[in-house]
Amino acid sequence: MLLLGASSEGDLRVGREQKRIRSAVESALHRDLIELDVRPAATASDLLDGITKFRPHVVHFSGHSNEDLIVFEHDTDAPHAGHVVTARAFSRAIAATDDPPLLVLLNACKSAAQIDQLVADVVPFAIGMADSIDDGDAINSAAQFYASIANGQSVRSAHLSGQAALEMAGLDGAELPTLAAAPDVDPGATILVEPTD
Repeated sequence: MLLLGASSEGDLRVGREQKRIRSAVESALHRDLIELDVRPAATASDLLDGITKFRPHVVHFSGHSNEDLIVFEHDTDAPHAGHVVTARAFSRAIAATDDPPLLVLLNACKSAAQIDQLVADVVPFAIGMADSIDDGDAINSAAQFYASIANGQSVRSAHLSGQAALEMAGLDGAELPTLAAAPDVDPGATILVEPTD
């Protein structure tokens, strides 16, 4: 799993999200089968480097976005406006490898508008947010999603589990995480983490 977090202005708790995801994975049933490449303050170069060098099965981005773009960071220490990457450029970066990921999760506002194109062109599964999502809701949903994946649940069940975690905690936004799948795959039959015995 390649975990990319970007909050160039320092207004999102991407470090907290990455910590919660790591904790969820490390306490899961199949934790030994998962390798994490965690990149806080992620730049566009971190995406390309992670895709080509680490060759992840899952790419997770947490940060700012909208229907048409994703905001990475510049390689600078001071708070800044961020580096805007178009949805098309992001998709091309995901595809720039001999081993594309199986899942892209965009844990960022209004990113669901980008997921249909991702599954049409690059990956079998993608998850995005249908509208603006509260930072705490995004963190809770992601942690539960990856706990379920690491416990050997299907992509569909993990997605539903992330939604249920928000609802059970009394948080808004349970319907915001949106799953898209390519027509030739079944998210209910696809398990990303299972032991080979």
